Amino acid sequence: MGAAVTVVWLTRAFAAMGGAPQSPSGSAGWQIPETAPAEVSPLAGAAVGEKGRGLYKAKCQRCHGVDGSGGGPDADPGHPPGDLTNGRAAARNPDGVIFYKVWNGRTKPKMPAMKLDLTREDVWTLVAYVNTLRK
Repeated sequence: MGAAVTVVWLTRAFAAMGGAPQSPSGSAGWQIPETAPAEVSPLAGAAVGEKGRGLYKAKCQRCHGVDGSGGGPDADPGHPPGDLTNGRAAARNPDGVIFYKVWNGRTKPKMPAMKLDLTREDVWTLVAYVNTLRK
């Protein structure tokens, strides 16, 4: 048990210093735990359509666009947002990784963190909705 406590403490200390482990996707600036790719939505199988669509419209659409392709009016042309319709990106961004990207955001290129505005359940609802945008 002592080793487990030490690992947890070291992980938290490392994260507090700004060195949180990154996802295997290698995207710079994301704070994504190593365990994220294996995390599964607690809402798996739940109907999230209308709520997900509403959250997406309120929180994501202005950058990612109506269809999720990244052409929203507030998108940064120098650093366009990810194309959420790209089905090939799914392999690099399983649900747990998407959750932490939305939850934590990043500063460069800018993506606002939603952990101050949304509940964890809301973010999982967004993840489920984003999965419906993929082609």
